[in-house]
Amino acid sequence: MNSRFAVIGTLAAAIVTTGSAVSTAHAEAGPRSIPLVRYFDGLKHYVTSGPRPGPNYREEGRFPILTRNTPGTRAIYGCLAGHAPRDQFLSATADCENRPGNAGKNTLLRREGFLYTSPGAGRRPLYRCYVPHTKSHFVSVRSDCESKPPTSKVNAEFVLGYFPSAGR
Repeated sequence: MNSRFAVIGTLAAAIVTTGSAVSTAHAEAGPRSIPLVRYFDGLKHYVTSGPRPGPNYREEGRFPILTRNTPGTRAIYGCLAGHAPRDQFLSATADCENRPGNAGKNTLLRREGFLYTSPGAGRRPLYRCYVPHTKSHFVSVRSDCESKPPTSKVNAEFVLGYFPSAGR
């Protein structure tokens, strides 16, 4: 009997060959993650787990987010604000925070992935931030949203969720 073991990403597969029959056993090492990437084009931010939004955007940072809904997580959505040109933001609601007064103006772009809803061992907070003078949202691991007074005013809106500090 020949035995082979292969590890691909976080999926461990044990394949045992017995004669002409092949049996496969899978063991998931933990929730899979993908990079949530923060881009900036000199004026506006764009945060997505999808492709780069355009050639003028440069990468500023990466955060691992989960690919599946697991216990204690919620979906995070990429949205486009209806009130400000090119203001892409992340939301915990699929309706992109459309409320009376702006009903239907924000547009859902995609489901980006999943974040934990509470802190825990090996998790870091991800803050949603807003720059009023450029009408641009972004995310940061810092509660001050990397604000550098007096030249810029950046608002930390809230904790969007918690990501695993060691992506898998």
